[in-house]
Amino acid sequence: MRLIGRTPELRHLTASIERVRGGHATVTTIEGEPGIGKTKLLTELRSRVTAEGWHVLDCRCDALDVERPFVALIDALDELCEELGPDAPDELTEVNALLRRMTLGSGPPTSEHAKSTPAADSPGGSNHVNSGAHITALIVEGIHEVARTTPILVVFDDTHWIDEASASVLWGIVRRRRTSKVFLVASFRSSDREAVQAMRRGLDSHGAANLVLAALPLIEAEELASELLGDQSPFALPEILAAAAGNPLFITELIRGQFDHLERRNLTVEGPNGADQTPAGPAIPAALRSLVLRRVSELPRVAQTAMVDAALLGTTFDLHELADIRDMSFDELAEALRPATVLRLLVDSDGRTAFQHGVVQTIIAEQDPTAIRRERHRRIADRLAARGANTARIAEHHWLAGPTLGRSGLVWLRRAGQEVQSLSLAASLAWFERALEHAVDDGERFDVQGEIAALLLLIGRVSEAEALCRSLVTESATVDQKIRVHTLLAIVTTMAGRTRAEEALRHVGRMEELLPPRDVRRVGTLGWRASLRMFSGYLDEAELLARRALTIDVDGQREPNLVRAHESLGLILLLRGDIAESQSHTSRALELFDTYNNMFDASMMPHFAHAMALFSTNDAVDIIAVLQDGFDACERAGHGLARLHLEPLMAICHFVRGDLLIARTLAEKTINRDEDWRTGSVALPTATGLCALMELLRNDLPAALALAARALDELLTGGAQAGSADFAVWCIACVREANGEVDAARDLLVGVWELVAKDASLFTIAPDLVRLTYKDRPDFALDVVTRTQTRAVRSGAALDRANAEASRGFLEQNPAALELAAQAWLQLGQRYPATRIREFAADMALAQGDNATFRIQIDRATTVWETMDAIQPLKALYQRHPRHPRHPRDHGDTRNPGDPRTGVRRSIRPSRPTTGPDALSQAERAVVRLVADGLSNKAIAQRLYVSHRTIDTHVSHALAKLGVSSRVQLAKFADYERA
Repeated sequence: MRLIGRTPELRHLTASIERVRGGHATVTTIEGEPGIGKTKLLTELRSRVTAEGWHVLDCRCDALDVERPFVALIDALDELCEELGPDAPDELTEVNALLRRMTLGSGPPTSEHAKSTPAADSPGGSNHVNSGAHITALIVEGIHEVARTTPILVVFDDTHWIDEASASVLWGIVRRRRTSKVFLVASFRSSDREAVQAMRRGLDSHGAANLVLAALPLIEAEELASELLGDQSPFALPEILAAAAGNPLFITELIRGQFDHLERRNLTVEGPNGADQTPAGPAIPAALRSLVLRRVSELPRVAQTAMVDAALLGTTFDLHELADIRDMSFDELAEALRPATVLRLLVDSDGRTAFQHGVVQTIIAEQDPTAIRRERHRRIADRLAARGANTARIAEHHWLAGPTLGRSGLVWLRRAGQEVQSLSLAASLAWFERALEHAVDDGERFDVQGEIAALLLLIGRVSEAEALCRSLVTESATVDQKIRVHTLLAIVTTMAGRTRAEEALRHVGRMEELLPPRDVRRVGTLGWRASLRMFSGYLDEAELLARRALTIDVDGQREPNLVRAHESLGLILLLRGDIAESQSHTSRALELFDTYNNMFDASMMPHFAHAMALFSTNDAVDIIAVLQDGFDACERAGHGLARLHLEPLMAICHFVRGDLLIARTLAEKTINRDEDWRTGSVALPTATGLCALMELLRNDLPAALALAARALDELLTGGAQAGSADFAVWCIACVREANGEVDAARDLLVGVWELVAKDASLFTIAPDLVRLTYKDRPDFALDVVTRTQTRAVRSGAALDRANAEASRGFLEQNPAALELAAQAWLQLGQRYPATRIREFAADMALAQGDNATFRIQIDRATTVWETMDAIQPLKALYQRHPRHPRHPRDHGDTRNPGDPRTGVRRSIRPSRPTTGPDALSQAERAVVRLVADGLSNKAIAQRLYVSHRTIDTHVSHALAKLGVSSRVQLAKFADYERA
């Protein structure tokens, strides 16, 4: 049957095909009621692109799969990989095998599994090998790999039923589209689901074209009828067209029903009481309902009941599965359903059996009374469980069995929530909320609410999690329940930092009171208490607690509970300057984490602690590698919140290396997380302060001041902590000083030093504190220098030596000491602080009349600021030294006035060269450095949150500009530039 009446829509799709063929990715949505022709239009589109050699990823969503992560993509990926064969990208091959393993099914839940709850120190308790974020990244990257050589059509049909995880893939494709041969089309019915409406709004905001399929006008409806009728004359064509109301499916089926000897009385147009509503569409004409049910009644009795069960399984179903449910052999079932194919109730759909349309499935599924349908769903759930089917499918049928699903059904709902947690936190939460509706006794309700509170924490809805936990305090009856609720409240309050550390301690103390005297969990609570005392700056008490945790005599296996004690002690020793012992303990924490696959909670993780311990002695590249391992651990466990600690530290590592583009990307990702975390996370001031400083480097002082004010507010709200406040305050002080608020900058640094930062080791404020106080407060400055030198002697760490030499250099006004500090920073791969200190050394040398030192240092600083595209330092440098030999005005170039914000060109030359090191853009330099770190293009793309193709382009441009032919030579260039 040809497509009738969609000429404007086809014209639009044809233009889109041309656009995609030219390398411009396109997104289109098709909206309309059931039967209006969305699927027919998509079929025509598929036919046209496949004739041109395109690939197609055909994803179909179903009402029964809304809480089954990635289910819309499973068959589609399998078909695409089979079509691509050996040319399939590694990403798609890997994820296809992974999703197939995940959907093979599982046996019935055991009572032990049903009773399982997350560990006492973990908010989630998920222990999956892969996460939804990892799978999404693989699929999106794989699709774009395919599109590099051949255009690809990605279809999401019936997107109003899309699951949250599959939706993340859709969004990944949309956000990555830029220049790519990808054509994404999503079809929708009108829906009241907020998720659907939000998706529609989001697609509109990303420039998606929207095709709304309206009812066929009468002339086109008559044309369709004529096409169907041929030479035959209908018995009641006007009544048919009136009943169908321009819906092509209704017209088609009612006319075909005419030749099935449908009686005239069944073709009357009934009012509102004679029409039914689909879950997401318009009224189904009573005539069409009568027609479908009449066809079903013509089937043998065994086929009729099988058709009802099939309709309850979904629009598409597996005949083998249906045969097991019906206690029939496959051959018996196939023979029984053969007449349904003849009557056009069933069709073949890519090797599976499907109903002709979702409307037909709905009519057949809803023909029985509600009570009978529920009992059928219950029986189907039991049979699926016996077959070892996928847990979420079994749970879905228990859910549809209604309010009396029973204890067994409740177990399956909870198990589904646990199993999908790593793939989709939203889906997991939905399953537990369903379970809560059916929990009968108080114990069940409490356990399910505890799971919900933990998931709310992981999702980032902290206020809701805390409110739920506080309500559970009064409901907890058993010791285990009380321990659970105080654990969750301790996590919430720990995340709030120093401000609520005492409250967190009370909850941890209450846990200790409830635990048996020799319970092994006491090891973990002691380590937790040590962390909280450390946050508040009570290092002596914190160290005693952590060391006691390592020796406490308890029953049971101690080692898995020692992770927090080791990481707390490692951070405490780091603050004290015992670097070697600090690294020993953080390394041990990491080893235990890997050995026992410990689940970390939202407030700490060993990768963060170990990276912190390495910061004083190792190159930034080593630290980034540790943090990347932590990122991977977060993804495997589905604990997105743990990244809250890792991203700011990763951003700092890239910042000190001079990779400002990467640093900004990471810091902004932290800032842009759920607003609820902004009220509590201790990581946010660091990220916000860093963004403020980078806005300053871009010479946008108003934006820098606004972000600095916000960072200070976040510090005051969350509470400054030992070892975490100094970097954020230092960033704020730099912005304030650049704005001429020198006294305010000095007071900020003095305040944080006296509060918590005397022993801080991350990015010490000591050099700038001495620089701003040595004239007005020489005794204070001398004390800072003495403490810094004592720490350097004690630790022997390169970073501490740099801090000590820089502090001494400012106190003594000694440029040579500043150069020693710069060399120590360069030893750690920290180009930014080295360059900044050399600029101060140049100013100092000039003031002392040492022109030779001035020229050397100023030339070094200028060169590095250029490679970073750091506008503000260059502008400030030229303002202080108007006779600088490389000042842009000395070139006499009046045609290129430069950046209007700065009055200075971003490059000191009239234009950027086309070859040589100076020709590299900041993005290209960042990519070259990551190549030197040993990362593949794929890994660099994941690190920078850009496409694989973008990185390929940067690498090829860098090779051409530098005149080299291999990645090894790129790495040598990067190593030389760092020196």
